[in-house]
Amino acid sequence: MIIAASLALTLTIASAFVAVSTDERAMYGHEGPLGQNCLPRELGGWPAPYLADNPNTSVPHKLGPEDNFRPGPFVATFSFWFLVSLALLRLLRAPARRASNHRSS
Repeated sequence: MIIAASLALTLTIASAFVAVSTDERAMYGHEGPLGQNCLPRELGGWPAPYLADNPNTSVPHKLGPEDNFRPGPFVATFSFWFLVSLALLRLLRAPARRASNHRSS
């Protein structure tokens, strides 16, 4: 269980570097026409984006520690990777169990 949780946490954090394309937009600046300032927002995390670019405090279109953290999608992403990790560990252990059962019979 601890191995699966560690692997899931690692994959969840690594997924922040996956650029997610959505139709979410944010205001980057206030001068000029509205269409020029309302640009696509950079999001990170897969399958549920849990990190969103904050146009007020960060460099536009670059995710970092100063951006908006979304706890709900983070839990959803962690849960997804936890289930994937459990399935992967179970698949990796199955041949070893079969081999040990075959030897003992």
